[in-house]
Amino acid sequence: MNWWDESKDLMIEKDVKSVAEIIQQKYFPSENLNKIYDKIRKRADFNSIKYIKMRELPKKEYKFNGNQSKTPIKTEEYSNGYLTVSQIIELPDNATPEDVLKAHKLDVSKWEMVSYKNNYWDGYSNKQRAAMYQSKVVVKPKAKLIIEDIDSYFTNKDYSKDKCNTTHLQYNKDGVIFEICLPDLHGGLLAWREETGADYDVHIAKDSFYACMDDIVARLKGKLIKKIIFVTLGDLLHTDNEENKTTKGTLQQTDGRLAKIHDEILDMLIDGITLLGDIAPVDVIYLAGNHDRVTGRMLMKACEMAFSKDDNITFDNAPNPHKFRLYGKVLIGWTHGDMSQKNIYSWLQEYAKEDYGKSLYAEIHCGHFHSQSTKERTVTIKDHNQTYEQGGIVIRHLPTLCNASDWENRMGYAKGVKSIMCFVWHEEKGLREMWFSNI
Repeated sequence: MNWWDESKDLMIEKDVKSVAEIIQQKYFPSENLNKIYDKIRKRADFNSIKYIKMRELPKKEYKFNGNQSKTPIKTEEYSNGYLTVSQIIELPDNATPEDVLKAHKLDVSKWEMVSYKNNYWDGYSNKQRAAMYQSKVVVKPKAKLIIEDIDSYFTNKDYSKDKCNTTHLQYNKDGVIFEICLPDLHGGLLAWREETGADYDVHIAKDSFYACMDDIVARLKGKLIKKIIFVTLGDLLHTDNEENKTTKGTLQQTDGRLAKIHDEILDMLIDGITLLGDIAPVDVIYLAGNHDRVTGRMLMKACEMAFSKDDNITFDNAPNPHKFRLYGKVLIGWTHGDMSQKNIYSWLQEYAKEDYGKSLYAEIHCGHFHSQSTKERTVTIKDHNQTYEQGGIVIRHLPTLCNASDWENRMGYAKGVKSIMCFVWHEEKGLREMWFSNI
């Protein structure tokens, strides 16, 4: 039996988290538990009914109308319409799923198989040798009934109880400000190593993000933190519509449908923000990118709804493409980085004049170029008719987790180290540390 077959058997009686823990210990001891959980949950056949877990639904008495005198039947029915039927049956060697359903006296026009398990031995039927099975089958109603169940479930769903709130265990009002930037993930970009030198798809994007988050969370242990700033610097998604095009209409190669990609990246963001929220209060700041100016914001609004009952997590999903915050004497500005490069040095002073006057340390963090660079723009100061140059704003273009697309590879753009950059700020003393979580 492989890990997936065992997972299906375990999920009849256990929740996905418990199954993931068992599978991790038995098959993948070095893998991250969250990855195994995500893999099982996404692959589970009955996950098409979102949020409805068969094992959590109340069981009720069910009487089967078949002939029970020769082959006793044990049947359990769940409130979403699923059935588990256990019985000793006779099957031919080449039995199809329909044969199994018929052997269990189930109407194939009304029921659809989810999973089944058979234990085989040689037996006798009508005094002749036969293949006998102790069989357990899980079935669900066909599509029409499923749609009715989903509508009923979401009509009565209490969203206030859907997600546990975070706990901010390392919060301290005198702690540091910790900034995490996620530029240019390009969720859904499809790259093939034979063309570009490295594979990339939505699952690789998620795995890379989770690996970096594991590293960040481990390194944050023991630190006293006043606030975590989680900044998405644009282009979370690779396209902006079902035609696989960017906001301006440039055709892209993508890993499947936009709805699938959106949901995968949404799950990833919720997981990551939850991990951070259990450490300290989190401010999530969204910046628009040139690939996903519409869908990126809708993605972040959906993420905001997941934390709508959690006072520990705040969101700034305003569509403004330039944002800034003053923390003590530290001024940080964020933008995607696709503006005219002659303006990228001056916009923070123009848009944040009052805060810039209060700051001793000022930086702009942006993405767009998929590689790391740091420049300091000097400022001309006039004092008592004297003119001189003084250090001004530091502009940092940050690296990305995303691999090169086919077009970027053909154009010969630089392929930097795949990384998430983090910054440890002291409100009075400025930048204290820069962290790299490399892939």
